[in-house]
Amino acid sequence: MVENRIAKYPFMLEHKSMEEKMNGNIEQYALSLGFDLVGFTSGKLPQKYIKAHEKWLEEGYEADMEYMKKPRVNEAKSVIVLGKNYYHDQPKLKKDNGRIARYAYGRDYHKVIGKMLKKLETYIAEADLEAKTKSYVDTGPVLERAFAEQANLGFIGKNSCLISPEFGSWIFLAVIFTTLNLVGKRHGDTKIVSQEQSAHAVGGEDVSRKIFNPRAGICNMSCGACTRCIDACPAGAIIAPGVVDARKCISYHTIENRNEIPPEIAAQIYKTKRIFGCDICQEACPHNLARQKPIKALPPKIAGDQIPITQIKTDQEFLETFAGSPLMRTKRKGLNRNFFFAQRPKR
Repeated sequence: MVENRIAKYPFMLEHKSMEEKMNGNIEQYALSLGFDLVGFTSGKLPQKYIKAHEKWLEEGYEADMEYMKKPRVNEAKSVIVLGKNYYHDQPKLKKDNGRIARYAYGRDYHKVIGKMLKKLETYIAEADLEAKTKSYVDTGPVLERAFAEQANLGFIGKNSCLISPEFGSWIFLAVIFTTLNLVGKRHGDTKIVSQEQSAHAVGGEDVSRKIFNPRAGICNMSCGACTRCIDACPAGAIIAPGVVDARKCISYHTIENRNEIPPEIAAQIYKTKRIFGCDICQEACPHNLARQKPIKALPPKIAGDQIPITQIKTDQEFLETFAGSPLMRTKRKGLNRNFFFAQRPKR
């Protein structure tokens, strides 16, 4: 099927095999759609990721996110892993406004990236009529970060985020499961150094640059002995390297928690002024210092620290203000609740 369609696609590259041609074709088209990172890996994850997720669930770290207990199983030979930079400069916080996570400044990434994924799936279907695909962009219990690490897009840091050489952890991740037999890099082609193997104590931009050479395809990135994210988390949610307890996480409570917020978390919302999400562990990460590249492709900017929540009096006004924004997830009631705690601690 692919041989008959190569001429139709200007992105087809001259590789050694048809699979590699398809890889190159998909990668170039994905980049043309606006994705910043593209990788390929096997549809089957190593057991270390599965066991770590099971252990996380056994400990109850998912809080009340019940959907995390029902992992999606796909009969896929390969996984296409895609990344999109979302970094936004954060303006100086005004006294009467809460702080919103950077990812929520623009349009809802589920919708924006979802449309990009559909275009890529259509492209694949036209190139190979027998190919089947299924895409996810944070829309189910899919271990995107594990697949991204296996696809050599970066490594999973102690804050549990996927840290890429180009953008740090300021990236959205999406995956496409496919029946195509795509060529993934062997894990040894790009070296991800484990926390135990590395003796580096990452101190900042210069050190992190020295341990990554993208042109040579060598990624010796790791957190090393650095614990800045763990130390910076105000609620102590990072209980071990790479393990986050959602029950202690400000981001979970200000976005996902529909119930009463515990007093100790309310106190941290007051202290940090975080009313939707939390970037503190990412802001503390040395790997992010030199990789703050403002995004260009998720316009327009809808939310930010200038939003005076108290001026929105009705659900209709809330809809008119934040339609198309991730802030719709928590609704006006939830955002007002969070803003209340940001103004005064719960007693």
